Amino acid sequence: MKITSSLFLILLFISTYSYAYEPKIEIFEQFDNFRVVAFLNKNDIEKSPTWKPGMTAPPLTVVGAIQALQTFVKKSNAANTIAENTIKEIEIRTIPKDEQHWHYLIKVADEAMQAKYDIYVILMDGTVIPTIIEPQGYK
Repeated sequence: MKITSSLFLILLFISTYSYAYEPKIEIFEQFDNFRVVAFLNKNDIEKSPTWKPGMTAPPLTVVGAIQALQTFVKKSNAANTIAENTIKEIEIRTIPKDEQHWHYLIKVADEAMQAKYDIYVILMDGTVIPTIIEPQGYK
């Protein structure tokens, strides 16, 4: 009985902290004059639908990507919303080193002016990942 309860506690401890050790994939993107980095969970990429351009429509439409972003922004800060005129640019790209999985990059004007823009990665299943804009070096 002691062995079973000890084993259970060990498994519980390991499973509780395994999420923190999920493999992350770091992607760098050049978006206009910005260099951005995003940290994606490998599992999020694998569960996201694949897409073959020219064969089918994207699994997530532009409207769907914008709606996923609006939901994400509302959950992270109830005071913020994405207004029509704040979306400045949308691109669709492959995940680097993975030609089957695609994502949207959406540039949004930051109305709080903490930064000029916020840029987000939206996977084809609607998962939203905020990016980090790398500071520009001085020349």
